[in-house]
Amino acid sequence: MSVSVDRRRFVSSVGLAAAVGAGAYVAAPRGAGAVVTPKGKIPNTPFKVGHMTFTSGPGAYLGAPALKGHTLAADEINAEGGFLGTRKIVTITADEAAGVDGNVKEL
Repeated sequence: MSVSVDRRRFVSSVGLAAAVGAGAYVAAPRGAGAVVTPKGKIPNTPFKVGHMTFTSGPGAYLGAPALKGHTLAADEINAEGGFLGTRKIVTITADEAAGVDGNVKEL
């Protein structure tokens, strides 16, 4: 039985195989919360993270939830001992609506 394979049939079969492979990778079981021991000397100073988003004006509709999500994630990591087990995360926020000069000054 001979079946001719043209370019369209080949590309569609490759796409189907890629979709099935990606689905299997995403659905594969993994170890939850595997603890990795950090290597080297870890400083105990806070880990500062800047979060610049719209906190005023019409953009605050999207900026406020983003800042809240960032803060919740930082609080969760800090409750578990901090970044790499020793460094607490400190968030520095800035309003993006300050304009170019204000944003450069903040950064």
